[in-house]
Amino acid sequence: MPDTERKGERTRRHILEASRAVFARHGYERATIRAIAAEADCDKSSVIQYFGTKKQLFRAAVDWQVNFDALATDDPERQGEQYLRGMLGDFENDPDGPMIALLRSAMTSDDAAQLLREKVTEGSITPLATALHGPDARLRAALVGAVLFGITVQREMLRMPDLAAADLDDLLRLSTPLLQQLLTTPDDAPRPADGR
Repeated sequence: MPDTERKGERTRRHILEASRAVFARHGYERATIRAIAAEADCDKSSVIQYFGTKKQLFRAAVDWQVNFDALATDDPERQGEQYLRGMLGDFENDPDGPMIALLRSAMTSDDAAQLLREKVTEGSITPLATALHGPDARLRAALVGAVLFGITVQREMLRMPDLAAADLDDLLRLSTPLLQQLLTTPDDAPRPADGR
């Protein structure tokens, strides 16, 4: 019995990995159970047996959240850099990962777009806002998310030439001050030289 359970878990994992690759390449609307089964080297009935519908498989395949604990640093001045480095690293290390599959699918599917809004709001904005101090914490957290996603999507998914070709150190050098300003309590933020 344990061998059967292990085989079942392996099959389930292969289907999940295959579905992420197919959803990342084609988006939710154009991905099919047949294409996912072919990518996983199994039959359609196995996909349906383990996950039911395409919608249920999609939700399982794109289950992810930002691990803020792993990105935390003892140096608050480097927190913005750490977040951006972590986001870019996730994309580079797993080009068919859940985040890519969800982002690509959200461009063409209302259901995927709604799921992306939920995931980003509940899994990223809310925990980050809770950790921030001072006024406008939630809006500042949302802006941090917009900057992180904007840079990452344009560099890693859309391959915008200037961002794709940029050296990581240059990206971090120029982006970190903006992120740090949003992460810092406004009362503690550095003032412009003219005192305004």
